[in-house]
Amino acid sequence: MNFKHLAVAAAVSSATLSGAVLAETSVNVGVTSQYLFRGLEQGPGAAVSGGIDYASESGFYVGTWASTIDFAPVAGSAEIDLYAGFGGEAGGMAYDLGLIYYWYPEEDEDAAIAGVPGPDPSLNTIELYGSLGFGPVTLGGYFAPDTYFGIDESAYGINVGLSVPVSEKLSFDAFVGHNGGKGNEALNGGDAYLDFSVGLSAESEAGLSFGLALVATDIDDDDIKPVVSGGYSF
Repeated sequence: MNFKHLAVAAAVSSATLSGAVLAETSVNVGVTSQYLFRGLEQGPGAAVSGGIDYASESGFYVGTWASTIDFAPVAGSAEIDLYAGFGGEAGGMAYDLGLIYYWYPEEDEDAAIAGVPGPDPSLNTIELYGSLGFGPVTLGGYFAPDTYFGIDESAYGINVGLSVPVSEKLSFDAFVGHNGGKGNEALNGGDAYLDFSVGLSAESEAGLSFGLALVATDIDDDDIKPVVSGGYSF
């Protein structure tokens, strides 16, 4: 599962909307002290990631993103996300709609090595996502219509994000997401759950970025997790 910095939809949306005006290809690399997906840990330590995106003048974009993971032996050590969508701006409102596929290429191989059956259904997951942006506020959502990361149920989420400039290069960010449907409920003992984050992010004209966030959920016994991240895009 890929939290793509806070939530898959939010991260893809912010990256592609900013690049949709120009037809160009961009590459990104990053490292984070802990990889989280919708507030859930994807490994006990740091993770390294990278991706490549193409955005056309029409607003169509396509890309891939990969990260190291370590949340279960049957999942393997890598996650690769493939996505495509359409984004732009009209009347001062930013919009984005797309499809993302979460792929665990080592899933079966690692299951055999561990001597345990592979997940059934597969961890591989397809989601629809979308968002609308109004100034500093972004409303987003996702829907997994079939299976949800090894759970034979659908799942959905709605979220709201806020990004307010503090200085020319520094922003204050806040996010809250509601994760529901039987797929998400299975991850939390039968209940939907919320995930939250607050933090600061900075990006230079040279493509360097830095983030510091506090991430939590309302799941019982879940602690607030500090996350430090950095990256470079070109």
